[in-house]
Amino acid sequence: MAAKARYDPGDRGPLAVSSPTIVEDPVLARTPRAVARWRFEQIAPLLDPALTAEDRVRLLEGLVSSEVRWPSGAVRPLSAATLYRWMRLYRARGFEGLAQEPRRDRGAIRAIRPASLERAMALLRERPDRSLFMIQKLLGERLSRSTLHRHLQAQPGYAQIRRRAKGDRERRARLHRRFEAPAPHDIWQADAKGPFTVRIGKARVPVHVLTILDDKTRAILAAVASRSADLAAAVRAFRTAAARFGLPNKLYCDRASIFDSLAFRTGLAELGVHRIRTRPRRPTARGKIEAWHRSLERWFVGELRHQVVRSIAHLEELLLGTIEVLYMDHRHKELRMTPRDALAGRVSERRVPLERLEKAFLQVKRLKSHAKTGELQVAGRSMRLPAALARLAGQKVTVVHDPVAPERAFVEDERTGRRTPLRPLLDPAPERTKAERGPGRLQQLLDRYRGRLLPQAEAGMGVPELQDLLGQALGRAVPQDEAEAEAVHGFYRRTGPFARGPLEAALAEVSKRLGPGRPLATTLAALERRIVHEPKEDPS
Repeated sequence: MAAKARYDPGDRGPLAVSSPTIVEDPVLARTPRAVARWRFEQIAPLLDPALTAEDRVRLLEGLVSSEVRWPSGAVRPLSAATLYRWMRLYRARGFEGLAQEPRRDRGAIRAIRPASLERAMALLRERPDRSLFMIQKLLGERLSRSTLHRHLQAQPGYAQIRRRAKGDRERRARLHRRFEAPAPHDIWQADAKGPFTVRIGKARVPVHVLTILDDKTRAILAAVASRSADLAAAVRAFRTAAARFGLPNKLYCDRASIFDSLAFRTGLAELGVHRIRTRPRRPTARGKIEAWHRSLERWFVGELRHQVVRSIAHLEELLLGTIEVLYMDHRHKELRMTPRDALAGRVSERRVPLERLEKAFLQVKRLKSHAKTGELQVAGRSMRLPAALARLAGQKVTVVHDPVAPERAFVEDERTGRRTPLRPLLDPAPERTKAERGPGRLQQLLDRYRGRLLPQAEAGMGVPELQDLLGQALGRAVPQDEAEAEAVHGFYRRTGPFARGPLEAALAEVSKRLGPGRPLATTLAALERRIVHEPKEDPS
């Protein structure tokens, strides 16, 4: 009996690897159909049904050991994993399965400008732990993350910056049982982050952030900034989420006093929301919202060192811009999509009127009014009985008030249920009519979320203020004619906007070096060389 023939991939037998067809035009060689044909030529010897397993292995070893010319023009060997993947695609979808799929980043810029690359490095030097996704958003260009990463890796000092950000932290691994909601708005998670210190004006204020997160999609449904993690902040966060998305079936939160309070549990009960019972002091059991807290620490709290905050309301607007521009558009590894895409604008089937949502969390207390003035202390506010209820002065009355807006307080008649509003002793603070702004990275994200691209200038520091500073330095009025006015405007367009403190210091240094009596053009030229500023964003 004749022995079975063995095929040697190195000979020129029927199973020898033929040289790939080389297309003269490099553009035509990289079309999807040409790439599919080239891939088929590579795997065609392996598709012979007459091959035994031993022959296929020997043939595969010969294919991966020799170099081939790819459609891109590169010369390198094929890997066994690549050949097996192409064979699976061919058997599943035929010749069309071997064609290249269109790039997901089609239309994105794959080259970076030197000015943008330098600015990206400056952002990293400013905060070494700043993520590439946030740098991509701050640059404001149609630049893919992979392209940005590739160019940054080629920069000297990038690896050292990243090592400094990573540090030597060691994390202990521990197994925990986890759960996940079957659908959006089935389970919400609530938690508070803080306190962390924020500089507002000249004061340093402790701030907490209370968040409502959807368990299925990891989307942030509401987030509020407050000086304390109290009942008012928790109710405001829940109301904000429920007013926009409806009610959840369950709420998962820790055993903090604000969530364990009678008023909060009563409000959830009246709305028909089941609060999942949990043990105290187990942060790992709430890993999803704890992961959001890590992103909050990295993208928001850390950036506050480089951001001017005007008020708590301004801080909450900055938080909203960070969530909408960064977190909601960041691809989640487990979801394999962004939280915004996972939520897809879906709302709960349990819609509730706003009036019922407000009444659910009203607090009821028995308070005694002053016998002579009729004053009561309601949630830290001084209120007064109306003239129609002056007879109740000095007696205990039933007071109903809103924890979010304590000025909305009423005296309730126990027999009829009629509510009479109380009068505050002091008028409430007027509402803001103009949006507050402050220079910083977070303000840039908030402006992008609002659909505006505004300069990061200090309030009240424009061309008129620049002219006043130049006049003080030169000892005369500036400008004196149209030429000087055009020179000042041109200088501001090229190097502005400014913050007052650094500009005054730079102007004083330039005036000291040049001496008195120098022309305006000379002072502006020296000042422009002196100022170190970041490149402006391209509005296009």
